[in-house]
Order: sequence, then structure tokens, then C-alpha cells
Amino acid sequence: MAIANLMEKKWLWRSFHVVTADGVFEVIYNGKGAGYEEVLVNGEVVCRLPSHLWYVPKFDFDIGNAPSQINVKVSPLLQIISFRLIVGEMEIYSE
Repeated sequence: MAIANLMEKKWLWRSFHVVTADGVFEVIYNGKGAGYEEVLVNGEVVCRLPSHLWYVPKFDFDIGNAPSQINVKVSPLLQIISFRLIVGEMEIYSE
């Protein structure tokens, strides 16, 4: 089982403390890159994908030993309209 606590919510940016059986992790989604988006775990880039035409909807990476995923939808006004953080097969955060 995993738990996520939202730490910071900004324009095209989310920061979490995630607690799993493997420990406590800082997970960041950064959609502000020039031509890319990325996910960082404990300050290390674990997934970086190009977003030249539009924002990437899905990021696969690991938190500790758990396969994880972020699903994000961005509106034409460049606002996050949907955000899901999944660890294992369990959704631990959504908006």
C-alpha cells in the first residue's frame, strides 16, 4: 500500500511525498520543460518525454520497487484538468 501527500501545486507542476513499503519518496511532475515533460523521484529524472506538439498523457516509471504511472490531461488554456498518480495498481492521488 502507498500513500501520497500533495506538497505543492503550481501551473503544470505537482510535488508529492509518497510513502510506500520501500520508504518515503519525493515525486515531482514538471510540465514546464521547453519541449519536454519529466517526472523526478528524489531529485532524479526517472522519465522524460518530448512534448513538441502537445502534452504527454502518460508517464511510466518506478517508485522504489513499485511500477508507477502519472496520467495527466492539459486543457487548451494550458491548465491541468486531470491528474492521477498510480503506484502498483492503486490510484493514490487524483484531481
